Amino acid sequence: MAVNSIAPAGVFAALRVRDYRIYWSTGLVSNIGSAMQGVALDWFVLTLTHSGTALGWVAGLQFAPVLLFGLWGGVIADRYDRRTLLLWTQTLYAVQALLLTVIVFSGHAALWLLYVLSFALGCVFTVENPARLSFVTELVGRPLIPKAAGLNILSLNAARLIGPAIAGVLIGAIGTGWVFALNAVSFTVVLAGLLSIRPRSPETHAASRPPWTGAGAEGLRYVAARPELVGVFTVFGLVATFAVNFPTTLTLFAGRVFDVGSRGLGLMNTALAVGTVAGTVAATRGVSPRVRTVVVGALLFGGFEALAAVMPTYPAFLALLLPAGFTLMTLNTAVSAFVQSEVSDAMRGRVMAVYTVISMGGSPVGAPVIGWISQHAGVRWGLGTGAATAVLAALGVTLWLTRRPRSAPALTASPVSAVSPVSAVSAVSPVSPVSPVSPVSAGAAGAAAPPVPPAPPVSRSVPASAAAPTGRAPSTDDEPSREPSTGGTLHD
Repeated sequence: MAVNSIAPAGVFAALRVRDYRIYWSTGLVSNIGSAMQGVALDWFVLTLTHSGTALGWVAGLQFAPVLLFGLWGGVIADRYDRRTLLLWTQTLYAVQALLLTVIVFSGHAALWLLYVLSFALGCVFTVENPARLSFVTELVGRPLIPKAAGLNILSLNAARLIGPAIAGVLIGAIGTGWVFALNAVSFTVVLAGLLSIRPRSPETHAASRPPWTGAGAEGLRYVAARPELVGVFTVFGLVATFAVNFPTTLTLFAGRVFDVGSRGLGLMNTALAVGTVAGTVAATRGVSPRVRTVVVGALLFGGFEALAAVMPTYPAFLALLLPAGFTLMTLNTAVSAFVQSEVSDAMRGRVMAVYTVISMGGSPVGAPVIGWISQHAGVRWGLGTGAATAVLAALGVTLWLTRRPRSAPALTASPVSAVSPVSAVSAVSPVSPVSPVSPVSAGAAGAAAPPVPPAPPVSRSVPASAAAPTGRAPSTDDEPSREPSTGGTLHD
C-alpha cells in the first residue's frame, strides 16, 4: 500500500488508531483524578498555613526537578523502552497519591512532608513527560501529530473541567484525604491501559541509543541552531513561568479576594477549563501554526489575564477566565504542534526534555515569585505581573526576530494543524506544561504540560510527537504511518 502523508480529517482522527485510543481514554480518567488532587492539595496547603508563599513553594517544588534534571529525563527517554518507563512512572505517581492520603488521615501532614512529596512528584515527572511525549510517535505517526497533540491537550483540559468541580464538592463533603485516595485509584486505569497496548519493537531504541556523556547538551545545541524555535521557546517559557500560575493565584482569589471557598475555587478552575477546551478544539481544527501564531496568542492571553486581574466582582472574574483559557490553549497547541513537527527521530526525547524544561522548569522561580507578590502587594498584582510578562515577552521576541539578519536559517517543517489566535479570538473572544497546572495534571503542565499550567506533575494523557521514518497512514486500527516531513519553510 502506498504511504499516505496526509492526515485524516477531523479533530478525533487519531482515535482511529487502537493503541492511541486505549491510551487516550484511560489517560482521561487518570487526568481527572490528578486534577482533583491538584485542587485538593492547593486548598489543603492554604488551610494548613494561610500563606500564599507556602502555596507558591508547593507548586514550585513540583517543577524544581524539571529545571535541575530535565535534560537527563530526555536522555533516559531516548535510551529505554518508553512503554516500560511509563509503567514505572505511573506506578510511582500512584504511590505518591497514597502517601498523601496516609499523612492526611494520620493527622501528621506537616508542611515539610508536603514539600518532600511535591519534589518527589516532580522527579518522576522529569522522566515521564519526555517519555510520554515521545511514546505517542510510536502510536500515531507523523501525519496525525497535530491531531494527537490537540487531543492530548483536550484530555487535560476536559479533566480540568470535570476534576476541579468534583473536587470542590468532595473537599467540603468528605475532606481532602479521600480526594487523594480517589486519585491513587485512578492510576490503576491508566496502568491497565498501558498493559493492553502492544509492545513496541525493541529495535526502536536499541538502534541509536545516545551516550550518557554530552547527550543532554546535544539537545540544547539542536534547539539553539534554529532561531524561530528559540523565539517560540522564549515566549512560551516566560508565559509558563510567570503568567500561568493559576494554582496559586486562583486559590488566593477564592480565599482572599472574593471569599467564595473551595466550591468557588472549583468554579474558577471549571471556567478556565471551559475556555481551554474550546481553544483546544478550535486550534486542532485550524490552520498551520507559525511563530506569529505563538506571539499573537501570548499577547491576547496576557491582555485577558490583565483584565481579569482588575475585575471587581466574582462573576466578572469568572467571565474573563473563559477567553483567557481559550487564548492560552491556542498558544499551547500552536507551540506543541510547531515544536513536535521540527524534531528528528534520533533527538526526540532530548528535545522534548528541553520543551519540558522550558514550559515547566521555570515554575520553581515563577510560582514563589508570584506567590510572594500576591502575599505582600496583593493577589491582583500577582496576576497582573504574569500578564505583563506575557505581553512583554511576545513584543520582545517579535522585535528580535524582525531585526534578525535575513541570512539566518529558517525552520523547515511539515504542515501541521492548529489555529491562528486571530481567527480563534474572532470565534470566541495557556497549559503544559503545560497548564502548566501541576505536573500531576499537566503536562500543564503539557503538558508540560506542562505550563497550561503547562497545567499545574502528572500528565498521563497523550501528547503528540513526531514519527518514525516510514509506514502506512492510520486511517483504521492498523499500525500508524511513519511518514517523514515533507518540508516547507515557516516564515514570520
